[in-house]
Amino acid sequence: MIIDFHNHLGAWGGVVAQDDTPERTVGRFEKAGVAGALIMPFAGLFSSCTDHSADNDRVLRYCAAAPGRLFPAITVNPLLGRAALDEVRRCAAAGAKVLKLHPWLQGFSVSSPEMDAVAGVCRDLGVAVIFHDGSPVYTHPLQCARLCRDFPGLKVVSGHAGLGDLWREAIAAARRYPDFFLCLSGPRELAMAEVVREVRAEQLCVGSDMSTSDRDDIVLWFRWAQWRKLEVAAEARRVIEEETPARLLGLAG
Repeated sequence: MIIDFHNHLGAWGGVVAQDDTPERTVGRFEKAGVAGALIMPFAGLFSSCTDHSADNDRVLRYCAAAPGRLFPAITVNPLLGRAALDEVRRCAAAGAKVLKLHPWLQGFSVSSPEMDAVAGVCRDLGVAVIFHDGSPVYTHPLQCARLCRDFPGLKVVSGHAGLGDLWREAIAAARRYPDFFLCLSGPRELAMAEVVREVRAEQLCVGSDMSTSDRDDIVLWFRWAQWRKLEVAAEARRVIEEETPARLLGLAG
């Protein structure tokens, strides 16, 4: 099953359109040749959000309406301390396998003790952590990847593979840490081709960064067309599109 590993519920700021339904979202992906998708929060990524449980429950309910097709990611702000840890535990018990963090919007440091506490809980629960990355000074890929060093067994995902400027650093991080994954959702075409040449397929996945409330599918179509233009061996393509995201979601061993 081809899985898009980077999407958000609602539009910027967390506004969910009235016609934004799980069925509509699944249909949009099907038209793009994609069978499943990771759905991440939007509202909870802003530093002003203090009720992550409401946003997380919204994502959990949305994905539960399309089981096996839409997969929930949740979020917390590590600066909330014990409340953040308890929320990760609660959502993991509800079936969430991925935690989305955006240090730039949420206003915390990847190198903070609070982040370490969250990383430790995620490692113990088998929850992968996907970061917005590529926005200096908040989220260099190597800043995120050091969690793989300090928390062996924790799966950490570079949500944008370094974006347009830090993709070389993302490559270096992935080559250093086997549990550091790159989501191809940001680098330009030539950079993406270099990432695919230099990083094992088992550490790569593809994401569109689509918002479910968008009125058109230009981002969805652009990202997947950009990826499909690359010359990639059939087996490597299958691993990147299907196996790697499935392992991150706990769907495969």
